[in-house]
Amino acid sequence: MVASLTIIESLTAALRRHLLSLRGRLLLGVAAVWSLLCVMLLAFGWQSGTLLVEETNKVHLRYEAELVSNAITQKIEQRLEALERLAEQFPRASSGALAEGGHEEMLTLFEGLVLVDAENTIVDNWPMLAGRNGRNISHRGYARFMRHVQRPHVSDPFIGIVSGKPMVMMLVPRRDAQGRYTGFLGGLVEIERSELFEDFKRLRLGDNGHVVVATSSGRLLYHPGQRNDLPSDVATLNDPALELALLGWEGEALGDTGQGGEALKAYRQIWPADWVVGIYLPMEQAYAPLASVMQRITQRAWWALGLLLPLMGALIWLTLRPLTRLAQQIRELSLGHRRRLEIPTQMTELRRVVDVFNELEQQRLQSLGDLQQREAFLRGILDASPQGMFVTDTRGQLTFVNEALKELLNIAPPIGLTAWAQRIHDEDRTPMVEAWRASLREHQDVVRQFRYVDEHGETLWLDVHTNAIHVDGEFIGLVGAVRDITQRQHEDALRRWEAEHDPLTGLLNRRGFERRLEEAFAAWEKAGTPSALLLFDLDHFKPVNDEGGHALGDSMLRLVAAAMGEETRSSDHAARQGGDEFAMLLPGCESPRAMRIAEALRARIEANGLEQHGKIWRVTVSIGVSTFQRGDASVDDAMRRADAASYRAKAQGRNAVVSA
Repeated sequence: MVASLTIIESLTAALRRHLLSLRGRLLLGVAAVWSLLCVMLLAFGWQSGTLLVEETNKVHLRYEAELVSNAITQKIEQRLEALERLAEQFPRASSGALAEGGHEEMLTLFEGLVLVDAENTIVDNWPMLAGRNGRNISHRGYARFMRHVQRPHVSDPFIGIVSGKPMVMMLVPRRDAQGRYTGFLGGLVEIERSELFEDFKRLRLGDNGHVVVATSSGRLLYHPGQRNDLPSDVATLNDPALELALLGWEGEALGDTGQGGEALKAYRQIWPADWVVGIYLPMEQAYAPLASVMQRITQRAWWALGLLLPLMGALIWLTLRPLTRLAQQIRELSLGHRRRLEIPTQMTELRRVVDVFNELEQQRLQSLGDLQQREAFLRGILDASPQGMFVTDTRGQLTFVNEALKELLNIAPPIGLTAWAQRIHDEDRTPMVEAWRASLREHQDVVRQFRYVDEHGETLWLDVHTNAIHVDGEFIGLVGAVRDITQRQHEDALRRWEAEHDPLTGLLNRRGFERRLEEAFAAWEKAGTPSALLLFDLDHFKPVNDEGGHALGDSMLRLVAAAMGEETRSSDHAARQGGDEFAMLLPGCESPRAMRIAEALRARIEANGLEQHGKIWRVTVSIGVSTFQRGDASVDDAMRRADAASYRAKAQGRNAVVSA
């Protein structure tokens, strides 16, 4: 027993040694290539076969779908035409009228007929079912459709009130001699018994092929697995192509059957009834003959491969014996035990490999030395720069930071992305980190401005420019420059504020107000978000300015601005458009609430006053209120309505609020 185990271990070790050698790997490579070639040829044969199978079956399904669609369309049109001819005999509905006409041939097309008046009440039915006459069916969708549209129609499936069976109704309008709508004539079709779907059993679809008929509203009329109750929704089939066909598409598709497999599908529209017919052929059934042929070919291919591999192995074994020494020297070269390959051989190909390998190794060593020199030179330049500079590796870790950047941010390498990103302002962190990672992943430059919180809690605005560095086409990291632009940001913000605000009152000026008004109008056009607009100027302001002086006038304007601030929300916008003209924009506010705000503002301004030399000066306002309306082409429409309402307020005696 021990001797047997020793022999087995020796054989295993020898086999492992040969498989791990260069010769063994080449043999395995040849075997893999042969196997891959065999698999590729078989895959190509399978792919070609499947394309042929799919195309052939698509043609078959297209033909069957057209056949079914035309058959059902013809039957529906036949029934609707028969109903229209019969409806001409009943311009007025009365009980028993259907039974008197002798319309037995209609029973070959329908399970029953109903006469319904213009108020959607069943007047007559035939064959007579107790409890059906006199019943109002206004709650039925088809009844509402006929009353409003008054054209031939096929209803969605429903459960009969009296019969309790799933059915559809085909309907045509009835009209009197003057062409007025007097109700409709309906033909009842029981889904389970109708011969509309009988032809499906004769289709040549194999054992598992089947037909599905659905309404455009998504209800299944016919399905092999359908139960004897109200038809279910097409969503139960989990068929995206069928859902697309419900929107009017016709064609062929390949997809999931919804029951754990793929199938070829063909869809056609049944326009008179607004139905869709789908024909399904499982791919497993379609591919069965092809799979049988491919199985036999595969067996023979593997037998041929088994005979070729030993022969190829023997040839490789004899031809590549000199490579053993080459493999050994390459291993020594990789360990640093030698600097070049030295293999005395007369084999031209092997000699060429050795020479090329030695040349490449010398180039690699030279490139490595050049890279080290360039890195030292770059670090010297960056360290001498008065501007903040840094260098990263390919993972984004800071490997070098010059003195200027150390002094600005108080950081020192090495420091990773996660560590320094924690100091970025919360609102800027995610986009900055994503841009940084994208630059590392795609080797792109980065130009970003963001806020950075230093160790003292102060927020700095930084402008960062990075460049991707490549050496001999290989990405080795990023080099970047950092500038402190905090003062410039503050100055830009101040200039933007001054450009849109009135220096006297601190309210928005005309330019700033119009920009926010355009934004509110865009929200109204896009999402229907309401906004209200208040326009007014000051009543009796001229005496204040002329008699009290411009200083008093300025104080009165500031008093009005303060009143506007007390009556507005943080989301509202108050503006002085010039002189004594003011405006307010109330985003998200509708007319009733805007009127209450305007009235409160009017009352507050009326109650406020300024004393000068023992005299109390007051002003009032005449406010016009408008909102965005459907049909407004621009904000000018709302402005004109508010301005006109303001003039009406003045005409009514001033100190009033008028809605446009």
